[in-house]
Amino acid sequence: METVDLTPFGFTPTESLVYATLLRLGPATGYAVARASRLARANAYGALEGLVTRGAAVRTPPPGRPARYRPTDPQALLAHLATLQGEALDRLARALRDRSHPGEPVTRQVGGSRAVANLILQLVARAERSVDGVLAAELWRPTLPAWRHATRAGGATVGLRIAGDAPGDAAGIVEGSVASDAPTLLVVDETQVVVTAGAGDAISGVWSSHPLIVMLARRALAGETPA
Repeated sequence: METVDLTPFGFTPTESLVYATLLRLGPATGYAVARASRLARANAYGALEGLVTRGAAVRTPPPGRPARYRPTDPQALLAHLATLQGEALDRLARALRDRSHPGEPVTRQVGGSRAVANLILQLVARAERSVDGVLAAELWRPTLPAWRHATRAGGATVGLRIAGDAPGDAAGIVEGSVASDAPTLLVVDETQVVVTAGAGDAISGVWSSHPLIVMLARRALAGETPA
């Protein structure tokens, strides 16, 4: 089983360990977490309070009894982190835009299922106007928090179809399904494109902001053949 690592998102290694322990234990006191994680009680309580501060846990202080902590649901935590990262990236983008001249359109390759899923997660979470296209079924679960955020936020319209059978939790987000061998092809805010090939660990993708590639992607989604 893969280790829970929250450190790329600003958590300490001890907080990552304590969050994983909470997921295993369920609601628990700091003393129980310290014993289960084999940490000094002060370190366990410090990590628990850090998780609460960063939105990864909730503290419930019953009257006259020790406080109990419960972990934030993993899907909710993913959505929370995606939102925070999206906001941070938006601030950086605005700062860079204010300090630089417009650059040439860019195209980048992305390799591996995790990198592709993270790219889609970030782009969808930060979408301001629209996200349209087709998503491979295997990328649905890893990117679900961003789709939920986009549809709840009300800022972006989502026109999404799943390549393969639509998951049961796709109601209200996915418009339908297409052939299971259809590639992932997403157009974000009419300015960015993600397209992937392959599956599983062999999946690879391309992200581009080139207007010509965006136009070709729009035509492909509409079933048009480029002239």
